[in-house]
Amino acid sequence: MFKITSKMCLNGDVGIHGNMFGGRLLSLMDESAAIYAKLYTGEEHIVSRKFSGVEFHSPVKLGDILEVYADNPKRGNTSFSFNIVVIVDSTRRFEASCVFVAVDKNGDKKTIDWSKAREL
Repeated sequence: MFKITSKMCLNGDVGIHGNMFGGRLLSLMDESAAIYAKLYTGEEHIVSRKFSGVEFHSPVKLGDILEVYADNPKRGNTSFSFNIVVIVDSTRRFEASCVFVAVDKNGDKKTIDWSKAREL
């Protein structure tokens, strides 16, 4: 697995039950996944296409340090897919599969130039 980033769960991230908002976690996952997709493919413009199999295993609490990882990368012609995983204290708390698509300056789908890819 490739570690993308870490984040601490802060006061503004939690709701009235002391758990991190699911939407906040999804936003972190989308941003982290975009970083990984851009680094791996070397594409200047790559956008989220799909997140599936989203599973929240257990709550993230105030003060928890989330470690975000990417795993199982798969190359396509215009797309790049992989799994995104959040680990807190050596325990998987969240995971999903995601697909990103390379686009040109006009936002139209384009072929990924895999010669620019970096194995991470």
